[in-house]
Amino acid sequence: MAEPVRKPRLEIFVDGTNFRIAQLDAGIRDLNVPRLGRQLASGYVLVKMRYYTSPLPDNHSPAYAGQHRFFERLRETRAVDLVLGRHEPRRESFACPRCGAAIVHRHHVEKETDVNLATDMVVGAYTNRYDVAMLVAGDTDYVPAIQAVQATGRKVIWCHFVTQANRDRLRQVCDEQILLDDKFLRTCR
Repeated sequence: MAEPVRKPRLEIFVDGTNFRIAQLDAGIRDLNVPRLGRQLASGYVLVKMRYYTSPLPDNHSPAYAGQHRFFERLRETRAVDLVLGRHEPRRESFACPRCGAAIVHRHHVEKETDVNLATDMVVGAYTNRYDVAMLVAGDTDYVPAIQAVQATGRKVIWCHFVTQANRDRLRQVCDEQILLDDKFLRTCR
């Protein structure tokens, strides 16, 4: 008697900030992330969906409150791990082009998100946590991590929005791609 065919184990790695910007650029306001994970995992055994982002730095802003409501919804489901980085304050000074006066620009830069995702993806491959990695991001900085995962004999699938389709390097390196178009996302809202 033949052994039953085992479905491949899948982990989904979502660059949350990159994902959110691309989602809004595509005109999609509301998306159920756990449902998206289940939809993407069709045909696989979903080990875990990991969502990487950083809390916004201004805890008095409406965006901060909305982000924390979103974080709480993600934490309510066991299907998604929320992995948080941080924001680091930056200060840039430059001269006004008209009058030469010094201008100081203060802002925050997201830190640790990309490296947390890349590290988890590579460690998961080398510790045999999954058979297939699915990267939901449009950042070509992930190419070395993708290649490290593929060196273990695992497949990497790139999921992206139409607005991220011009990432030729990701298309060349990944084994497959899934376009997160309106037809696909209709079932994830």
